Amino acid sequence: MNYRLLILFGLVLAGVALWLTLLSAPNGPVTAQVNRAAGPDQGYSATDAALVETGDDGRPLYTLQARQVQQDPGSDIISLQTVHMTYRDTQGGQWQARADAATAQQEAAVIDLAGAVDVSGTFAGAAQPAHILTDKLHVDTRKGIIRTRSAVTLTWAGFVENARGLVVDIKDQNFKLEADIHGHFVP
Repeated sequence: MNYRLLILFGLVLAGVALWLTLLSAPNGPVTAQVNRAAGPDQGYSATDAALVETGDDGRPLYTLQARQVQQDPGSDIISLQTVHMTYRDTQGGQWQARADAATAQQEAAVIDLAGAVDVSGTFAGAAQPAHILTDKLHVDTRKGIIRTRSAVTLTWAGFVENARGLVVDIKDQNFKLEADIHGHFVP
């Protein structure tokens, strides 16, 4: 009989312990709360990405496609690697550029291309495309200006010109070679 009382007493004790445990448990799921300061903004990074700026008409003004894109949150500068850029000027001319790298500022219309820059494009209404080779090129898409102070080769309408420095005013549809100009006509 003592064994039965001990077993009954053990079961009652286990039941009371279980009942007390269930009463003290929280009603919802348990979540850990950690009080720590938010870390610094890390910016963004992407591979095989495209950045598109649209004009007032909603059509793409320019597109930057890159193998690698990295944004620096401290300066809002976007670095791009292995870049292909397309640009439609306000008069309807089409331009394309390839470069090893580029930098652009978030929400800005200025792009700096660097390393084996190869540009080709046609002014609106022009029959002959222009071809530009250089190592650095500054593109202001809102002002319609393409500029470099580096050595440049310009091929256009049968002429091949080598110079140091070039300004292309896309709106006025003209090229300006700045210094050390040497050229020849290719029939």
